[in-house]
Amino acid sequence: MNCPMEARQGSDLLLEYTAGRLAPQAASELEAHLEGCARCREFAHSQKMVWQALEAWEAEPVSMDFDRRLFARIEQAPVSWWARVTGQVMHHGVPVAAAAGVIILAGLMLRPAVTPVEPPQESAQVETLGPEQVQSALDDMQMLRDFNHLVRADSAEPRM
Repeated sequence: MNCPMEARQGSDLLLEYTAGRLAPQAASELEAHLEGCARCREFAHSQKMVWQALEAWEAEPVSMDFDRRLFARIEQAPVSWWARVTGQVMHHGVPVAAAAGVIILAGLMLRPAVTPVEPPQESAQVETLGPEQVQSALDDMQMLRDFNHLVRADSAEPRM
């Protein structure tokens, strides 16, 4: 068995073991591993101590008038100015925001439907170019490229 402490979710396996929720076959394999691995054994022992402490702990009984006294203390507690401001905003702001949301939703639902406009049924005309026109265009592009290199070379030199 691989060490659960070195595995990605191995601590979950150890926690399940110490809680007593591990299948008998897996529990016996883990117990065999615990005999040889001090790190896992210490972890399991500390978790068993936690479970024993939780089982031994008993909550104190709550008095019959606990709720009444709690709500009375809450009512008497001073309210900060920030709580008053945000309380006012939340008290009045939520209904206003809900109404605005309903209006926006109604506007989106009731807007007129947009009908798509069909493109005109014109046929495209393709112009054919002769070899001389293509050669001229390529020469012009080469001239512009050479001009661009010259301009860049001039701008790289410091100006006086």
